[in-house]
Amino acid sequence: MINGINRYPYSDTYEYETYMETINFDKECSEDIASGKGFRISNFHSVKKDLKDPDGIFSYRFGQSLNDVNTYINRYKCKCGNLKFKINHGIVCPLCGTKVEYVDDDFEYFGWIILDKHYVIQPAYYKKLEIFFGKGAAVNGVKRTKLENIIDIVDNRDINGYSTSVANPPKAEPFFGIGMMEFHRRFYEIMNYYYKSKPNKVDMYNDIMDNYDKVFTHCIPVFSTLLRPVDIKDNTMSYELTTAMYMMMNRTATLINKNKTKFDRDPKAKNQKLYNLQMKLMQLYEELENMMSGKKGDIRCLLGGRYNFSSRSVIVQDPDLRIDEITLPYNTLVILLQQRIENLLHRLYNIPFADTYQIWYRSLIEEDQRVTGIINSIIEEYKRAELPGIPFIINRNPTIGYGSILQVFCKKYTKSYTMGVSLQVLKLLGADFDGDVLNILLIINKTFLSAAREIFNPRNAFYISRNDGYFNTDVSMQRDTLINANTLVGLGRKNYSKDEIDKIRYICNKNKEIYY
Repeated sequence: MINGINRYPYSDTYEYETYMETINFDKECSEDIASGKGFRISNFHSVKKDLKDPDGIFSYRFGQSLNDVNTYINRYKCKCGNLKFKINHGIVCPLCGTKVEYVDDDFEYFGWIILDKHYVIQPAYYKKLEIFFGKGAAVNGVKRTKLENIIDIVDNRDINGYSTSVANPPKAEPFFGIGMMEFHRRFYEIMNYYYKSKPNKVDMYNDIMDNYDKVFTHCIPVFSTLLRPVDIKDNTMSYELTTAMYMMMNRTATLINKNKTKFDRDPKAKNQKLYNLQMKLMQLYEELENMMSGKKGDIRCLLGGRYNFSSRSVIVQDPDLRIDEITLPYNTLVILLQQRIENLLHRLYNIPFADTYQIWYRSLIEEDQRVTGIINSIIEEYKRAELPGIPFIINRNPTIGYGSILQVFCKKYTKSYTMGVSLQVLKLLGADFDGDVLNILLIINKTFLSAAREIFNPRNAFYISRNDGYFNTDVSMQRDTLINANTLVGLGRKNYSKDEIDKIRYICNKNKEIYY
């Protein structure tokens, strides 16, 4: 933590900082279309025609679905798409000169609904403007915000068809009912008017005014059909609510872009359509928020689902363990190592695979000497590779601090149903021994282990501060580390390599600690 900002990963050369930024839809649209990462959605015709339209909201450009005749045709193709199918893998396309290669689904490929001459408000800034302007007068008994009252056109006309001012607007809302087009034209005037009465919202005012180019947009992004699947069976079409909203928005945008007749160019009708499009866009925004957020949201469900090679266990203390060592229950290891156990039963004991599962399953109920021997041999195999044991990731929710994820090694198994951990990791995990449960993930990939060991292994990454190079002062391991470095090295010297002892000597001297 530097100046209250989390910077990760640590580097002696660079400082890394992660933050979220509201994007400019118009700019993103131009870049996507120019780079071939997106396309303009064509005018709305009908659902049947849009289903076949390569530039419609159901376009095949987004990617193939399971309902397509050739579901995976685009997985292998050249850059221009002239050559497709895996049978052409490696062949150079005569048109673009590139080889046919594997291409995965591109979830960053967008369609864009574009307004030719008019604007809507970018959803994120619509929310900010709602907060900035505050609550407005109710209309027909329905509560509304001042922003909604401004952009919802109220156009009174005299007998000659000329527009007049709104009759009896609310006293606190002088811009009531001017419509979207007038709001865009008089934006600075309106913002400054409300700013005078809201000096406590200076930061929000500055943020909105400094990002004026992002507030209004011609372009509405349409995300991939891979994330909003459509199903057609027996002439019945099923689709998600987001797709229905896109159809309505595209139809409204098509009407807004029409300028052939006098009715098409009528300001009142145009303003009303812009308001309808804005409200539908905000409904889509709210629907996406609901889909992703909350306990049952897509993100929470994705990250909180069930994973292979994972388990959970209550923790207990084990004073014999080093800081990056754990012990696991016999049953936990039997389940996590199932594939290896069955494979070794087949190879070592010449048992058919059809029978290895039965042996593995029975070993969960009653300890099997062949299975325990295999588990011990796996642990010894890692030790021969100069690792303390079987590599794991352990984690305690919520995962919000550096140290809530640790890379550790299982030194041995126990006949209990608890996981043994070192006392020194409790502060990092925010845990104690009152029944706390940790998540356990078996590491089976060498590349992942190498990276995790460097960043998340407590022996490698947490003794020394990644910010200043000195001993960590905010973790409980400091006291144990100093005691170990100052007094126990002599007693336990055989437990350390020469390089490790040299590192301890260097650290103690750097921190002016006594070393002998």
